[in-house]
This record gives sequence, C-alpha cells and structure tokens, in this order.
Amino acid sequence: MDKELLLKLLKKRMLLHALFWLVFGFSFSLGWAGKGFSWQYIFINYVGNLVIYAAYIYSTIYFAYGYFVPRKQYVFSLLSFIVLLLCATQCTAWLYNVSNEQGKIIGLQNFLPFYIFLAAFTLALKIARGAYLSLQKEIELKQDLVNQKEYFLRSQIHPHFLFNTLNNFYGLALEKSDALPDLMIRLSNILRHQIYNSESSYISLEKEVNYLNDYIELEKIRHAENLSFQFSFPETIPQNLFAIPSVLIVFFENAFKHSNNVSSELVEISGALTIEGNEMKFYLENSYPDKIFSKHEKESGLGLANVRNRLALWGEENYSLTTGKANGNFSVSLTMKLRKQ
Repeated sequence: MDKELLLKLLKKRMLLHALFWLVFGFSFSLGWAGKGFSWQYIFINYVGNLVIYAAYIYSTIYFAYGYFVPRKQYVFSLLSFIVLLLCATQCTAWLYNVSNEQGKIIGLQNFLPFYIFLAAFTLALKIARGAYLSLQKEIELKQDLVNQKEYFLRSQIHPHFLFNTLNNFYGLALEKSDALPDLMIRLSNILRHQIYNSESSYISLEKEVNYLNDYIELEKIRHAENLSFQFSFPETIPQNLFAIPSVLIVFFENAFKHSNNVSSELVEISGALTIEGNEMKFYLENSYPDKIFSKHEKESGLGLANVRNRLALWGEENYSLTTGKANGNFSVSLTMKLRKQ
C-alpha cells in the first residue's frame, strides 16, 4: 500500500477512535455530577475507569476477537474474553476500594453486565464498520469491472467501424475517386467524435444523431446512385436526453456492409428513429443478399454481440433489441429508455 495512503487511513482511524472516546468520556462524566465527591476521588476514579475501559475494549477487539476469530479459534476467543471480562470487573471493584468478597458480589451484579454490554456494543461497531468497508470495496471492484468491460467492448466497436471505412477508402483510391478528400474530412470528424465524445458512459442523443448523419453522408457519397436510403431522424431532439454512445452506428455499418456484398444489387436501407418522452425507438431494415461472404457474416455477428453486451450494462429492464432475416432483408429493432439530465 502507498505510504501516503497508509498515513491517511491511519489518521482517519485515529480520528474515529478519538471521537469515540470523547463521546464516551463525556457520557461517563455525567454520572459523577452532583454526587458530592471530592475532586481527587472523582479524578482518580474517572481516569482509572477510563484506563480500565480502554484496556478491556482494545484487548477484546484486537485480541479476543481480532486475533482468534479470523483464525477460527473460537474456543480460545471465548476463553480469553471471559478472562478479560473477569479481570475488568475485579479491577473496577479494587478501584472503588471494595473488599474481595464484596467486590465479587458487586462485580457480578453491576460491573459484569456493564462490561458485557460494553464489549457487545464496541464489537457491533467494529463488525458494522468492517461490513460497510467490505461492501464499499466490493462496489468499487464491481464498478471497476463494469468500466473495464465497457471500455473493452467500446474499443472493439471502434476498430470495427474504422476497418470498414478504410476498406471503402481503399476501393475509392484504386478508382482515383474525386470524392475521397471529402470522405477523409468526414472520417476525421467521426474519429474526433469517437475520441472526445464517446469516452463517457452516456452521450447527448443530439450529438450521437449528428455523428450518425456524418457517417450516413459519407456512405451516401460512396454509394451514389447505387443507394436507396430512406431513414428519418426527429427534426428536433431535446438536449437533456442521453444514450449509450456508439451503439446505433454498428447497425448502420452492418447495413451498408451487407447490402453492398453483391455489387450488382441496389443498396436498400430504410427505417426511422423516433422519441416518445424519454424512450427512443429505432428501426432499421436493409437488403440482405442470399450470397453473403462468411467473413462478413462473422464480423457482423461480433459487432452485434458487442452491442448486446454494452446494452446489458444499461440494464435489461431499460432496453429491448430484436433482429431478424426475412424475404432477403435484415431488420433491427431497438427500444431504449433514455437518461434525462
């Protein structure tokens, strides 16, 4: 553990212990008020009792409980607690100048129940604090795993898109297309979005739609007259609606990729994105030629699997995703609750 962190934890623990004894000492002092004892008697008994209490509490917590229980030596733990309990009651009896026989009676009747309660109370505090710290650590570990998983899944989606786009550029470069410079500028805008806007867990739906429009325009230029594209976005999108970034782009990537596997066929893509309150409905359908290369089939399957995994992090109760193939078409239907901020 880092030395600075260790010192910070030690200071925090010392502060908690000091606060406990401050409250405990003040509460104990109230019992001496108005009793008519001399200040010397009060001081000796007050300080003496606090020393006994401290020795008893820390011995119980860190020895009888803290040493034996983690090692599953429960018999020794119980025996050591009984010894500490009897020693504490006897010391308190001696402090009050009670004779041996009277000390036994008074200790059993008064001090013994008090020390049992004191041990139970302090142990309950320690166990509760330990349970809270364990729960907090477990939550942090789970959150770290979720963040790592989300980052890993997202990192798989981005290269998937980049690979498809560079393949497109390769074909256009062979053709020496004049559209290539404009496509490169659009790609720059898209990559800038992925680098700066998709690092968070949520993104403004408005920004995500703008990102999709950039990608679609890029594909429109590449396909030109070979494309039949009929997809509608809402005219206005509330700025306070947020969604998971880089999910919808995968559906469009696959739609263009699959539709273009047979170059002689028309690329047909249609669908719509609508918003009702804080719920988004997305539907996309594209032509799906019967002759599909197995390599492309495998890549699209990986992309959709990653999307499903990312949506699962959103919570199964917050989305519904269905896909299907029928009559030479592939369709995707996604309903998802949006986050309001």
